[in-house]
Amino acid sequence: MYLESGQKRYREEHFELVHSQNINPSTSANVVYKARSTMGRYDWQRTKNHALSVAVAHTGKRYSVHAAYMNNTITTRENGGVVGEWAIADTTFEMPSGVPMRLAKAEAHNHYRNHAVVVKQAFAIPLERVTEYDFSIADLSAVYVGHQLEYNTWSKVYTDKKATYSNERGEYDEETGKWIRVDGLEYYEDWFITPETTRDSISERLLSNKLFVQIQPWDRNGIVSTIDAGIGYDIHTYSYLRLKDYISGKMTKDKRHSWYIYGSTGGMIKRYADWGVNAKYHPSGYRGGDLSVGADITLRAFIREHPLILSGKFRQELRSPGYWQENLFSNHYTWFNSFSKESETRFEVNFAVPDIALELGFWQGVMGNMLYYGNDSRVAQHAGTVSLTSLYARKDFRIKGLHLDHRALVQFSSNESVLPVPLLSAYLSYYYEFWVVRDVLRVQIGLDGRFNTAYHAPSYNPALSVFFNQREVKVGNYPYIDAFVSAKWKRMRILLKFQHLNQNLFGNGEYFQVARYPLNPRMFKFGISWSFYD
Repeated sequence: MYLESGQKRYREEHFELVHSQNINPSTSANVVYKARSTMGRYDWQRTKNHALSVAVAHTGKRYSVHAAYMNNTITTRENGGVVGEWAIADTTFEMPSGVPMRLAKAEAHNHYRNHAVVVKQAFAIPLERVTEYDFSIADLSAVYVGHQLEYNTWSKVYTDKKATYSNERGEYDEETGKWIRVDGLEYYEDWFITPETTRDSISERLLSNKLFVQIQPWDRNGIVSTIDAGIGYDIHTYSYLRLKDYISGKMTKDKRHSWYIYGSTGGMIKRYADWGVNAKYHPSGYRGGDLSVGADITLRAFIREHPLILSGKFRQELRSPGYWQENLFSNHYTWFNSFSKESETRFEVNFAVPDIALELGFWQGVMGNMLYYGNDSRVAQHAGTVSLTSLYARKDFRIKGLHLDHRALVQFSSNESVLPVPLLSAYLSYYYEFWVVRDVLRVQIGLDGRFNTAYHAPSYNPALSVFFNQREVKVGNYPYIDAFVSAKWKRMRILLKFQHLNQNLFGNGEYFQVARYPLNPRMFKFGISWSFYD
Protein backbone atom coordinates (compact mmCIF):
# COMPACT_ATOMS: atom_id res chain seq x y z
CA MET A 1 0.00 0.00 0.00
CA TYR A 2 1.26 3.46 -0.84
CA LEU A 3 -0.32 6.82 0.05
CA GLU A 4 1.04 10.24 -0.81
CA SER A 5 0.00 13.87 -0.52
CA GLY A 6 1.34 17.38 -0.85
CA GLN A 7 4.13 19.02 -2.77
CA LYS A 8 7.63 17.56 -2.44
CA ARG A 9 8.69 19.95 0.34
CA TYR A 10 5.50 19.16 2.35
CA ARG A 11 4.98 15.55 1.30
CA GLU A 12 3.26 12.94 3.44
CA GLU A 13 3.95 9.29 2.60
CA HIS A 14 2.73 5.96 3.88
CA PHE A 15 4.19 2.70 2.60
CA GLU A 16 3.06 -0.67 3.90
CA LEU A 17 4.09 -4.18 2.89
CA VAL A 18 2.53 -7.36 4.28
CA HIS A 19 3.68 -10.83 3.26
CA SER A 20 2.25 -14.02 4.75
CA GLN A 21 3.46 -17.46 3.71
CA ASN A 22 2.23 -20.94 4.57
CA ILE A 23 5.28 -23.21 4.61
CA ASN A 24 3.08 -26.26 5.22
CA PRO A 25 -0.46 -26.75 6.60
CA SER A 26 0.73 -26.23 10.20
CA THR A 27 3.63 -23.78 9.79
CA SER A 28 3.54 -20.19 8.59
CA ALA A 29 5.55 -16.98 8.61
CA ASN A 30 4.79 -13.32 8.00
CA VAL A 31 6.55 -9.99 7.63
CA VAL A 32 4.91 -6.59 8.12
CA TYR A 33 6.75 -3.35 7.35
CA LYS A 34 5.34 0.17 7.65
CA ALA A 35 7.11 3.41 6.80
CA ARG A 36 5.25 6.65 7.47
CA SER A 37 6.66 10.13 7.18
CA THR A 38 5.66 13.75 6.71
CA MET A 39 7.74 16.79 5.91
CA GLY A 40 5.03 18.83 7.63
CA ARG A 41 2.94 21.72 6.38
CA TYR A 42 3.98 23.86 9.33
CA ASP A 43 7.43 24.98 10.44
CA TRP A 44 9.66 22.38 12.12
CA GLN A 45 7.12 19.53 11.84
CA ARG A 46 8.89 16.63 10.08
CA THR A 47 8.20 13.13 11.43
CA LYS A 48 9.46 9.67 10.42
CA ASN A 49 8.07 6.39 11.68
CA HIS A 50 9.33 2.90 10.77
CA ALA A 51 7.80 -0.32 12.09
CA LEU A 52 8.86 -3.90 11.34
CA SER A 53 7.55 -7.19 12.63
CA VAL A 54 8.62 -10.73 11.71
CA ALA A 55 6.66 -13.70 13.04
CA VAL A 56 6.57 -17.48 12.69
CA ALA A 57 3.98 -19.94 13.93
CA HIS A 58 3.70 -23.71 14.14
CA THR A 59 0.55 -25.43 15.34
CA GLY A 60 0.92 -29.18 15.44
CA LYS A 61 -1.35 -31.71 17.05
CA ARG A 62 0.61 -31.75 20.31
CA TYR A 63 3.06 -28.86 20.14
CA SER A 64 2.61 -25.24 19.08
CA VAL A 65 4.95 -22.25 19.07
CA HIS A 66 4.45 -18.61 18.12
CA ALA A 67 7.43 -16.25 17.95
CA ALA A 68 7.76 -12.65 16.83
CA TYR A 69 10.26 -9.81 16.69
CA MET A 70 9.08 -6.19 16.52
CA ASN A 71 10.97 -2.96 15.99
CA ASN A 72 9.59 0.58 16.06
CA THR A 73 11.50 3.81 15.48
CA ILE A 74 10.06 7.33 15.52
CA THR A 75 11.95 10.58 14.93
CA THR A 76 10.00 13.82 15.15
CA ARG A 77 10.66 17.53 15.20
CA GLU A 78 8.78 19.27 18.01
CA ASN A 79 7.52 22.78 17.18
CA GLY A 80 5.55 23.33 20.40
CA GLY A 81 2.40 24.50 18.60
CA VAL A 82 1.41 27.95 17.41
CA VAL A 83 2.29 31.08 19.39
CA GLY A 84 -1.42 31.96 19.49
CA GLU A 85 -4.74 30.83 18.02
CA TRP A 86 -4.90 34.11 16.10
CA ALA A 87 -2.16 32.77 13.79
CA ILE A 88 -4.67 30.22 12.43
CA ALA A 89 -8.07 31.82 12.96
CA ASP A 90 -7.46 35.52 12.25
CA THR A 91 -4.40 35.72 9.99
CA THR A 92 -3.79 34.47 6.46
CA PHE A 93 -0.21 33.43 5.74
CA GLU A 94 1.02 32.91 2.19
CA MET A 95 2.25 29.44 3.18
CA PRO A 96 1.45 27.33 6.28
CA SER A 97 5.19 27.19 6.96
CA GLY A 98 4.99 30.89 7.82
CA VAL A 99 2.76 30.31 10.85
CA PRO A 100 4.92 31.15 13.93
CA MET A 101 5.63 28.19 16.22
CA ARG A 102 6.86 28.32 19.81
CA LEU A 103 9.75 25.82 19.57
CA ALA A 104 10.80 26.22 15.93
CA LYS A 105 13.98 28.12 16.79
CA ALA A 106 14.80 25.70 19.61
CA GLU A 107 15.26 22.86 17.10
CA ALA A 108 13.63 20.40 19.48
CA HIS A 109 13.60 16.68 18.60
CA ASN A 110 12.21 13.48 20.07
CA HIS A 111 13.62 10.10 19.14
CA TYR A 112 11.86 6.88 20.22
CA ARG A 113 13.01 3.26 19.87
CA ASN A 114 11.30 -0.01 20.74
CA HIS A 115 12.50 -3.61 20.37
CA ALA A 116 10.45 -6.62 21.40
CA VAL A 117 10.78 -10.40 21.23
CA VAL A 118 7.93 -12.71 22.19
CA VAL A 119 7.99 -16.53 22.21
CA LYS A 120 4.96 -18.56 23.28
CA GLN A 121 5.03 -22.37 23.43
CA ALA A 122 2.37 -24.87 24.42
CA PHE A 123 2.19 -28.65 24.69
CA ALA A 124 -1.17 -30.42 24.42
CA ILE A 125 -2.24 -33.42 26.46
CA PRO A 126 -5.44 -34.87 24.89
CA LEU A 127 -8.06 -36.24 27.26
CA GLU A 128 -9.58 -38.49 24.61
CA ARG A 129 -8.26 -40.66 21.84
CA VAL A 130 -6.69 -38.89 18.86
CA THR A 131 -7.04 -40.66 15.52
CA GLU A 132 -5.10 -40.27 12.31
CA TYR A 133 -8.12 -38.48 10.88
CA ASP A 134 -7.85 -35.66 13.41
CA PHE A 135 -5.87 -32.92 11.68
CA SER A 136 -6.03 -30.92 14.92
CA ILE A 137 -7.13 -31.55 18.50
CA ALA A 138 -8.78 -28.14 18.77
CA ASP A 139 -12.22 -29.77 18.92
CA LEU A 140 -11.21 -32.42 21.45
CA SER A 141 -10.98 -32.36 25.23
CA ALA A 142 -7.43 -31.49 26.16
CA VAL A 143 -5.07 -29.80 28.60
CA TYR A 144 -2.49 -27.34 27.32
CA VAL A 145 0.64 -26.50 29.32
CA GLY A 146 2.80 -23.65 28.11
CA HIS A 147 5.35 -20.90 28.66
CA GLN A 148 5.61 -17.34 27.31
CA LEU A 149 8.76 -15.25 27.25
CA GLU A 150 8.73 -11.53 26.45
CA TYR A 151 11.65 -9.14 26.25
CA ASN A 152 10.71 -5.53 25.55
CA THR A 153 12.80 -2.34 25.54
CA TRP A 154 11.75 1.30 25.04
CA SER A 155 13.88 4.42 24.93
CA LYS A 156 13.31 8.13 24.38
CA VAL A 157 15.79 10.95 23.80
CA TYR A 158 14.65 14.58 23.81
CA THR A 159 16.94 17.42 22.67
CA ASP A 160 16.57 21.17 22.27
CA LYS A 161 18.50 24.42 22.62
CA LYS A 162 17.55 27.61 24.41
CA ALA A 163 15.66 30.03 22.18
CA THR A 164 12.90 32.58 22.54
CA TYR A 165 9.87 33.39 20.44
CA SER A 166 7.65 36.41 19.89
CA ASN A 167 3.88 36.72 20.04
CA GLU A 168 2.42 39.52 17.89
CA ARG A 169 -0.66 39.49 20.14
CA GLY A 170 0.96 38.70 23.46
CA GLU A 171 -0.94 41.35 25.47
CA TYR A 172 -4.10 43.36 24.95
CA ASP A 173 -4.16 47.09 25.73
CA GLU A 174 -7.68 47.95 26.87
CA GLU A 175 -7.07 51.69 26.55
CA THR A 176 -6.07 51.62 22.88
CA GLY A 177 -8.00 48.47 22.01
CA LYS A 178 -4.92 47.05 20.31
CA TRP A 179 -2.74 44.00 20.73
CA ILE A 180 0.86 44.49 21.86
CA ARG A 181 3.77 42.42 20.60
CA VAL A 182 5.67 40.53 23.32
CA ASP A 183 9.24 39.38 22.68
CA GLY A 184 11.58 37.08 24.61
CA LEU A 185 9.00 34.43 25.50
CA GLU A 186 10.27 30.99 26.52
CA TYR A 187 8.45 27.66 26.21
CA TYR A 188 10.05 26.10 29.33
CA GLU A 189 10.35 27.90 32.63
CA ASP A 190 13.11 25.74 34.14
CA TRP A 191 16.58 24.59 33.03
CA PHE A 192 17.76 22.42 35.91
CA ILE A 193 20.85 20.77 34.38
CA THR A 194 22.27 22.90 31.57
CA PRO A 195 21.15 26.44 30.74
CA GLU A 196 21.59 26.38 26.95
CA THR A 197 20.91 22.88 25.58
CA THR A 198 18.95 19.79 26.55
CA ARG A 199 19.60 16.10 26.05
CA ASP A 200 17.26 14.05 28.24
CA SER A 201 17.38 10.27 27.91
CA ILE A 202 15.12 7.71 29.59
CA SER A 203 14.60 4.01 28.91
CA GLU A 204 12.84 1.01 30.35
CA ARG A 205 13.16 -2.72 29.90
CA LEU A 206 10.76 -5.57 30.66
CA LEU A 207 11.69 -9.24 30.98
CA SER A 208 8.56 -11.29 31.51
CA ASN A 209 8.12 -15.02 32.05
CA LYS A 210 4.73 -16.68 32.28
CA LEU A 211 3.68 -20.28 32.88
CA PHE A 212 0.11 -21.16 31.98
CA VAL A 213 -2.36 -24.02 31.85
CA GLN A 214 -5.45 -24.18 29.68
CA ILE A 215 -8.10 -26.81 30.23
CA GLN A 216 -10.58 -27.53 27.46
CA PRO A 217 -13.26 -29.72 29.10
CA TRP A 218 -15.29 -30.30 25.93
CA ASP A 219 -14.56 -28.18 22.86
CA ARG A 220 -14.12 -24.50 22.09
CA ASN A 221 -17.82 -24.13 21.31
CA GLY A 222 -19.01 -25.59 24.61
CA ILE A 223 -20.82 -23.98 27.52
CA VAL A 224 -17.42 -23.87 29.20
CA SER A 225 -14.97 -23.67 26.32
CA THR A 226 -11.70 -23.15 28.21
CA ILE A 227 -10.43 -22.61 31.74
CA ASP A 228 -7.18 -20.65 31.82
CA ALA A 229 -4.79 -20.02 34.70
CA GLY A 230 -1.20 -18.94 35.03
CA ILE A 231 1.55 -17.30 37.01
CA GLY A 232 3.95 -14.65 35.77
CA TYR A 233 7.11 -12.92 36.93
CA ASP A 234 8.19 -9.53 35.57
CA ILE A 235 11.51 -7.72 35.93
CA HIS A 236 11.26 -3.98 35.16
CA THR A 237 14.41 -1.92 34.68
CA TYR A 238 14.16 1.88 34.41
CA SER A 239 17.14 4.03 33.41
CA TYR A 240 17.58 7.79 33.43
CA LEU A 241 20.17 10.45 34.22
CA ARG A 242 20.19 12.12 37.61
CA LEU A 243 22.34 15.11 38.49
CA LYS A 244 25.12 12.93 39.92
CA ASP A 245 25.15 10.88 36.72
CA TYR A 246 26.34 13.84 34.68
CA ILE A 247 29.55 13.63 36.70
CA SER A 248 29.97 9.85 36.68
CA GLY A 249 28.72 9.44 33.10
CA LYS A 250 26.57 6.42 34.04
CA MET A 251 22.79 6.31 34.06
CA THR A 252 20.86 5.45 37.20
CA LYS A 253 19.15 2.08 36.90
CA ASP A 254 16.16 1.21 39.03
CA LYS A 255 15.15 -2.45 38.95
CA ARG A 256 11.70 -3.53 40.13
CA HIS A 257 10.28 -7.06 40.47
CA SER A 258 6.65 -8.13 40.43
CA TRP A 259 4.72 -11.34 40.07
CA TYR A 260 1.09 -12.08 39.38
CA ILE A 261 -1.49 -14.81 39.02
CA TYR A 262 -4.39 -14.78 36.61
CA GLY A 263 -7.33 -16.86 35.52
CA SER A 264 -10.18 -16.76 33.05
CA THR A 265 -12.96 -18.88 31.69
CA GLY A 266 -15.72 -18.54 29.14
CA GLY A 267 -17.94 -20.32 26.71
CA MET A 268 -20.98 -20.18 24.51
CA ILE A 269 -24.49 -21.55 24.43
CA LYS A 270 -25.01 -22.48 20.80
CA ARG A 271 -25.44 -19.25 18.87
CA TYR A 272 -27.49 -17.50 21.53
CA ALA A 273 -24.93 -16.45 24.14
CA ASP A 274 -21.21 -15.92 24.73
CA TRP A 275 -19.79 -15.26 28.16
CA GLY A 276 -16.45 -14.80 29.88
CA VAL A 277 -14.87 -13.79 33.18
CA ASN A 278 -11.24 -13.01 34.00
CA ALA A 279 -9.06 -11.80 36.85
CA LYS A 280 -5.42 -10.80 37.39
CA TYR A 281 -3.80 -10.08 40.74
CA HIS A 282 -0.32 -9.02 41.89
CA PRO A 283 0.11 -10.46 45.44
CA SER A 284 3.38 -8.63 46.13
CA GLY A 285 6.35 -6.92 44.56
CA TYR A 286 6.58 -3.71 42.57
CA ARG A 287 2.90 -3.72 41.66
CA GLY A 288 1.74 -5.55 44.76
CA GLY A 289 -1.99 -5.16 45.34
CA ASP A 290 -2.85 -4.37 41.71
CA LEU A 291 -6.08 -6.09 40.71
CA SER A 292 -8.08 -6.37 37.50
CA VAL A 293 -11.43 -8.20 37.33
CA GLY A 294 -13.70 -8.31 34.30
CA ALA A 295 -16.71 -10.02 32.84
CA ASP A 296 -18.61 -9.88 29.57
CA ILE A 297 -21.71 -11.43 28.08
CA THR A 298 -23.33 -11.30 24.66
CA LEU A 299 -26.94 -12.37 24.08
CA ARG A 300 -28.46 -12.95 20.64
CA ALA A 301 -32.06 -13.28 19.54
CA PHE A 302 -33.28 -13.88 16.01
CA ILE A 303 -36.35 -12.62 14.20
CA ARG A 304 -36.65 -14.55 10.94
CA GLU A 305 -32.90 -15.21 11.15
CA HIS A 306 -32.16 -11.49 11.59
CA PRO A 307 -30.01 -11.09 14.74
CA LEU A 308 -30.59 -8.74 17.65
CA ILE A 309 -27.44 -8.46 19.80
CA LEU A 310 -27.24 -7.23 23.39
CA SER A 311 -23.81 -7.19 25.04
CA GLY A 312 -22.50 -6.03 28.37
CA LYS A 313 -19.04 -5.60 29.91
CA PHE A 314 -17.78 -4.89 33.40
CA ARG A 315 -14.26 -4.04 34.54
CA GLN A 316 -12.85 -3.23 37.99
CA GLU A 317 -9.21 -2.19 38.29
CA LEU A 318 -6.82 -1.11 41.01
CA ARG A 319 -3.44 -0.10 39.54
CA SER A 320 -0.16 1.41 40.62
CA PRO A 321 1.02 4.75 39.21
CA GLY A 322 3.35 4.65 36.23
CA TYR A 323 7.05 4.75 37.06
CA TRP A 324 7.69 8.03 35.19
CA GLN A 325 4.75 9.64 36.94
CA GLU A 326 6.57 9.19 40.23
CA ASN A 327 10.23 9.43 39.19
CA LEU A 328 11.75 11.92 36.75
CA PHE A 329 14.84 14.10 36.60
CA SER A 330 15.31 16.09 33.40
CA ASN A 331 16.43 19.48 32.24
CA HIS A 332 12.95 21.03 32.26
CA TYR A 333 10.99 18.90 34.76
CA THR A 334 11.90 17.02 37.89
CA TRP A 335 9.79 15.26 40.51
CA PHE A 336 9.87 12.38 42.96
CA ASN A 337 6.28 11.64 43.90
CA SER A 338 4.50 9.05 45.99
CA PHE A 339 0.95 8.51 44.76
CA SER A 340 -1.87 6.24 45.87
CA LYS A 341 -3.18 3.55 43.58
CA GLU A 342 -5.75 4.53 40.98
CA SER A 343 -9.08 2.73 40.86
CA GLU A 344 -11.50 2.41 37.96
CA THR A 345 -14.93 0.86 37.63
CA ARG A 346 -16.38 0.65 34.14
CA PHE A 347 -19.74 -0.60 32.81
CA GLU A 348 -20.66 -0.92 29.16
CA VAL A 349 -23.91 -1.95 27.45
CA ASN A 350 -24.41 -2.17 23.69
CA PHE A 351 -27.40 -3.05 21.55
CA ALA A 352 -27.01 -3.73 17.82
CA VAL A 353 -29.22 -4.70 14.90
CA PRO A 354 -26.70 -5.44 12.12
CA ASP A 355 -29.28 -5.87 9.36
CA ILE A 356 -30.42 -2.25 9.68
CA ALA A 357 -26.96 -0.88 10.67
CA LEU A 358 -28.16 0.29 14.08
CA GLU A 359 -26.02 0.40 17.22
CA LEU A 360 -26.66 2.02 20.61
CA GLY A 361 -24.23 2.11 23.51
CA PHE A 362 -23.96 3.29 27.09
CA TRP A 363 -20.69 3.50 29.05
CA GLN A 364 -20.18 4.55 32.64
CA GLY A 365 -16.80 4.91 34.29
CA VAL A 366 -15.85 5.99 37.80
CA MET A 367 -12.19 6.75 38.54
CA GLY A 368 -10.75 7.18 42.01
CA ASN A 369 -7.43 8.89 42.85
CA MET A 370 -7.04 9.66 39.16
CA LEU A 371 -3.60 10.78 37.95
CA TYR A 372 -3.34 13.48 35.30
CA TYR A 373 -0.96 16.13 34.00
CA GLY A 374 -2.13 19.55 35.12
CA ASN A 375 -1.97 22.95 33.47
CA ASP A 376 1.75 23.24 34.41
CA SER A 377 2.46 19.80 32.81
CA ARG A 378 3.27 18.30 36.20
CA VAL A 379 1.64 15.15 37.53
CA ALA A 380 -1.22 15.59 39.98
CA GLN A 381 -3.59 13.22 41.71
CA HIS A 382 -7.24 14.05 42.24
CA ALA A 383 -8.40 13.21 45.76
CA GLY A 384 -11.83 11.75 45.21
CA THR A 385 -13.73 10.28 42.29
CA VAL A 386 -14.36 11.43 38.73
CA SER A 387 -17.15 9.94 36.64
CA LEU A 388 -17.50 9.78 32.88
CA THR A 389 -20.82 8.98 31.22
CA SER A 390 -20.95 8.23 27.50
CA LEU A 391 -23.86 7.65 25.12
CA TYR A 392 -23.11 6.34 21.64
CA ALA A 393 -25.37 5.95 18.62
CA ARG A 394 -24.73 4.71 15.10
CA LYS A 395 -27.27 4.53 12.29
CA ASP A 396 -26.50 4.00 8.62
CA PHE A 397 -29.09 4.49 5.90
CA ARG A 398 -28.89 3.08 2.41
CA ILE A 399 -31.09 4.15 -0.51
CA LYS A 400 -29.95 2.02 -3.42
CA GLY A 401 -26.38 3.23 -4.06
CA LEU A 402 -26.61 6.19 -1.64
CA HIS A 403 -25.06 5.63 1.81
CA LEU A 404 -25.73 7.96 4.74
CA ASP A 405 -23.61 6.88 7.74
CA HIS A 406 -23.95 8.58 11.12
CA ARG A 407 -22.03 8.20 14.40
CA ALA A 408 -22.50 10.37 17.47
CA LEU A 409 -21.00 10.32 20.97
CA VAL A 410 -22.30 12.35 23.92
CA GLN A 411 -20.06 12.54 27.02
CA PHE A 412 -20.41 14.01 30.51
CA SER A 413 -17.46 14.45 32.88
CA SER A 414 -18.01 15.27 36.54
CA ASN A 415 -14.73 17.22 36.66
CA GLU A 416 -13.55 18.90 33.46
CA SER A 417 -10.30 20.06 35.06
CA VAL A 418 -9.24 16.45 35.64
CA LEU A 419 -10.96 14.69 32.74
CA PRO A 420 -11.96 17.11 29.95
CA VAL A 421 -14.18 15.77 27.15
CA PRO A 422 -16.35 17.41 24.47
CA LEU A 423 -20.08 17.23 25.09
CA LEU A 424 -20.77 16.02 21.54
CA SER A 425 -18.57 14.35 18.92
CA ALA A 426 -19.92 13.31 15.54
CA TYR A 427 -18.75 11.61 12.38
CA LEU A 428 -20.80 11.64 9.16
CA SER A 429 -20.01 9.90 5.89
CA TYR A 430 -22.23 10.46 2.86
CA TYR A 431 -21.26 8.72 -0.37
CA TYR A 432 -22.66 7.14 -3.50
CA GLU A 433 -21.46 3.67 -4.52
CA PHE A 434 -21.90 2.15 -7.97
CA TRP A 435 -20.44 -0.24 -10.54
CA VAL A 436 -18.52 1.36 -13.39
CA VAL A 437 -17.83 -2.07 -14.88
CA ARG A 438 -19.88 -4.89 -13.37
CA ASP A 439 -17.77 -7.19 -11.12
CA VAL A 440 -14.59 -5.35 -12.19
CA LEU A 441 -14.58 -1.70 -11.05
CA ARG A 442 -16.67 -0.36 -8.14
CA VAL A 443 -16.49 3.31 -7.11
CA GLN A 444 -17.48 5.41 -4.08
CA ILE A 445 -17.79 9.21 -4.27
CA GLY A 446 -18.64 11.22 -1.18
CA LEU A 447 -17.85 13.38 1.86
CA ASP A 448 -16.57 12.63 5.36
CA GLY A 449 -17.19 15.10 8.18
CA ARG A 450 -15.98 15.32 11.80
CA PHE A 451 -17.14 17.70 14.51
CA ASN A 452 -16.97 18.18 18.26
CA THR A 453 -18.24 20.88 20.56
CA ALA A 454 -15.79 23.30 22.18
CA TYR A 455 -13.96 22.18 25.32
CA HIS A 456 -10.60 22.62 27.04
CA ALA A 457 -8.83 20.03 24.89
CA PRO A 458 -5.49 18.74 26.20
CA SER A 459 -2.29 20.22 24.84
CA TYR A 460 1.00 18.43 24.24
CA ASN A 461 4.33 18.78 26.05
CA PRO A 462 7.30 17.72 23.84
CA ALA A 463 9.85 17.32 26.66
CA LEU A 464 7.58 14.88 28.52
CA SER A 465 5.82 13.39 25.47
CA VAL A 466 2.49 13.64 27.31
CA PHE A 467 -0.83 15.44 26.93
CA PHE A 468 -1.69 17.81 29.76
CA ASN A 469 -4.92 19.49 30.86
CA GLN A 470 -4.52 23.10 29.80
CA ARG A 471 -7.24 25.56 30.88
CA GLU A 472 -6.40 28.57 28.71
CA VAL A 473 -8.13 27.95 25.38
CA LYS A 474 -11.05 25.92 24.08
CA VAL A 475 -10.96 23.76 20.98
CA GLY A 476 -13.89 22.71 18.83
CA ASN A 477 -17.05 23.91 17.07
CA TYR A 478 -15.22 23.42 13.79
CA PRO A 479 -16.38 20.96 11.10
CA TYR A 480 -13.54 19.20 9.27
CA ILE A 481 -14.72 17.87 5.91
CA ASP A 482 -12.96 15.66 3.35
CA ALA A 483 -14.12 14.86 -0.19
CA PHE A 484 -13.04 11.49 -1.54
CA VAL A 485 -13.23 9.07 -4.44
CA SER A 486 -12.35 5.45 -3.73
CA ALA A 487 -12.39 2.58 -6.18
CA LYS A 488 -11.88 -1.17 -6.09
CA TRP A 489 -10.53 -2.51 -9.35
CA LYS A 490 -10.22 -6.29 -9.08
CA ARG A 491 -7.55 -6.68 -6.35
CA MET A 492 -6.46 -3.05 -6.27
CA ARG A 493 -7.95 -0.27 -4.15
CA ILE A 494 -7.46 3.36 -5.21
CA LEU A 495 -8.05 6.44 -3.04
CA LEU A 496 -8.27 10.10 -4.04
CA LYS A 497 -8.98 12.56 -1.21
CA PHE A 498 -9.35 16.32 -1.00
CA GLN A 499 -8.69 16.85 2.70
CA HIS A 500 -10.06 19.81 4.68
CA LEU A 501 -12.32 20.85 1.82
CA ASN A 502 -14.06 23.55 3.86
CA GLN A 503 -10.98 25.59 4.83
CA ASN A 504 -11.80 29.32 4.56
CA LEU A 505 -15.30 28.41 3.31
CA PHE A 506 -17.19 27.93 6.57
CA GLY A 507 -16.44 27.20 10.22
CA ASN A 508 -14.88 29.40 12.89
CA GLY A 509 -11.39 29.08 11.38
CA GLU A 510 -9.94 27.42 14.49
CA TYR A 511 -9.14 24.01 13.06
CA PHE A 512 -7.45 22.50 16.11
CA GLN A 513 -7.82 19.02 17.53
CA VAL A 514 -5.19 19.45 20.25
CA ALA A 515 -4.81 22.85 21.93
CA ARG A 516 -2.32 25.03 19.98
CA TYR A 517 -1.66 22.29 17.43
CA PRO A 518 -3.57 23.00 14.18
CA LEU A 519 -4.82 20.31 11.84
CA ASN A 520 -3.54 20.28 8.28
CA PRO A 521 -4.83 22.95 5.89
CA ARG A 522 -6.41 21.94 2.59
CA MET A 523 -4.41 19.27 0.72
CA PHE A 524 -4.82 16.51 -1.87
CA LYS A 525 -3.99 12.86 -1.16
CA PHE A 526 -3.89 9.75 -3.30
CA GLY A 527 -2.90 6.15 -2.75
CA ILE A 528 -3.19 2.52 -3.84
CA SER A 529 -3.47 -0.79 -2.03
CA TRP A 530 -2.78 -3.94 -4.05
CA SER A 531 -3.20 -7.51 -2.84
CA PHE A 532 -1.53 -10.51 -4.48
CA TYR A 533 -2.59 -14.09 -3.85
CA ASP A 534 -0.91 -17.35 -4.75
